[in-house]
Amino acid sequence: MKKIKASNENEMIYEFLKMELNSDRYGEQIETILKGLNLDRNIIINGNLESADENVMRAIILKRFRGYRDTALFKNFPEVVMWIWTSFDTEDINKIQYIKTKYWNELSNHTSSPLEAAKTILSSPPPYNETNDRYIKRAQEIKQGHVFPPLIFLTDCDEQRYIVLEGHVRVTAYALVPDLFQNVPVLLGYCDSESLCKWYGEVPANAKTSLS
Repeated sequence: MKKIKASNENEMIYEFLKMELNSDRYGEQIETILKGLNLDRNIIINGNLESADENVMRAIILKRFRGYRDTALFKNFPEVVMWIWTSFDTEDINKIQYIKTKYWNELSNHTSSPLEAAKTILSSPPPYNETNDRYIKRAQEIKQGHVFPPLIFLTDCDEQRYIVLEGHVRVTAYALVPDLFQNVPVLLGYCDSESLCKWYGEVPANAKTSLS
């Protein structure tokens, strides 16, 4: 993993929403929230991080969409996170872990490892009547040179594991072709170990996780 430049929580929120807005699974939900707030989608796709008003509104959108920063996916989210832009390579994929929800636990054979999930995808029916097609399709896109949006992870100072906050499907697709996991942009958040464990281990089993 190579560190590139500093970031901040406003940019994390912006990038999170931008990635999810383009998701087949969640894009419509965000559009509905935008409509309810009388906001144009440009606040996400062409946002101004220097605008305090925009940053507040994006936080409100993420609150309604994912419970930022105290419920659902963001339940027990660390209060203090230092964000930094990084670039990940093949050797880093061994340290990547899913958050602990029932779906990702079962897909990864209760290891939280995308590499183990890839084995399941290639050998077993998916859990909960889901389909493995989205992972295989995206793995093929990687082989064809398609560049995915950045991923968002959390870690602590030891960097023994990188927990996926946003980008579960994309990470899983990379795990199907791990040799191509090279120069992958990641917005990485650093927090203390206790806070990381509290968030990572206590996400509700029925919480919606990112599938973009």
